[in-house]
Amino acid sequence: MMFHDSMANAQEKMTQVCHLLELHALPPTPLNYHVLYQHVSEGESALSEALQAAVTEGRTIDSVLMEELYIQHLTPDHQKQTAMVERISELIGNLERNSKSNQKHIDHYHLEIDRCARALDEHDVDKSRHQLRKLAEHTLVLKGQMQKFKQLLEQIKQQYLSTKSQLKRLKDKHQLDPLTGLYHRHYLDKKFQYWAKKQHQISLIRIDVENYHQFCHDYGDSIGNLMLEKVATKIDKYVKESGFCGRTQNEQFTIMMADVEAQTVDLIAEKVQAGISKLRFVSSRSGKQLPGVAFQCQTIHRQQEPNFSALVSSTH
Repeated sequence: MMFHDSMANAQEKMTQVCHLLELHALPPTPLNYHVLYQHVSEGESALSEALQAAVTEGRTIDSVLMEELYIQHLTPDHQKQTAMVERISELIGNLERNSKSNQKHIDHYHLEIDRCARALDEHDVDKSRHQLRKLAEHTLVLKGQMQKFKQLLEQIKQQYLSTKSQLKRLKDKHQLDPLTGLYHRHYLDKKFQYWAKKQHQISLIRIDVENYHQFCHDYGDSIGNLMLEKVATKIDKYVKESGFCGRTQNEQFTIMMADVEAQTVDLIAEKVQAGISKLRFVSSRSGKQLPGVAFQCQTIHRQQEPNFSALVSSTH
């Protein structure tokens, strides 16, 4: 949404934004500024509600959350993705309806063949010819239906091919953290709600990197981000099909699993800890070995927590 604020209003909003940046120790990046300016301007009610919900739940308000809010509420690509999904869903709906219609015509055609076969009479040529003509008419109707169905399939194929790659890019942008390639927090939250509704036993492995900010301070943001990338790759390697890995805060990663025995969860956590502990970083300039990753790893099993935020922040 574009704003046409007076100078006084703009300055007042800038003051509010700067206060929020300072309050939550957020870097003054264009993205963070844009999201918070929308919030204080009340330009997107859904964005403000999501931000307020995060504060209420006790979430850390960091750049990861800001990026999620931006993607969900302020990017045209998200709306474009929704529109594409709706178009494809409409085509699939038409396909389903046509499939049912074709099945009815085929069933009817089989009945006509059976009726025609019983009605054929070698002693009554005219009657037999009449039945065969009716069968030929039904055959033409069926051919017409099948031709329409074939055209619809071709239309869906072309639509699918033209949007497949674009849809995947938009889907990845919506679901995956661009730095690590792991899932955004909101994706894990949706999975939690689905599993909870199905009454699955949910377990988490939470990994908190403790020296990320020190890495950034001592060696630069690019080295700090490289550390997070390596940690994420290592975590994902040990999980694969066992669950879903997400970057749930700026320097926090969470593995979420359903119906996995506690002993197995502990075993995966041990492998993750061992893998991260083996990570080594060397300065490309001096060849000096940098410190390893300082982190905490905790397994959490759901008791009565109503949502993902409550579970990931619990300590039992």
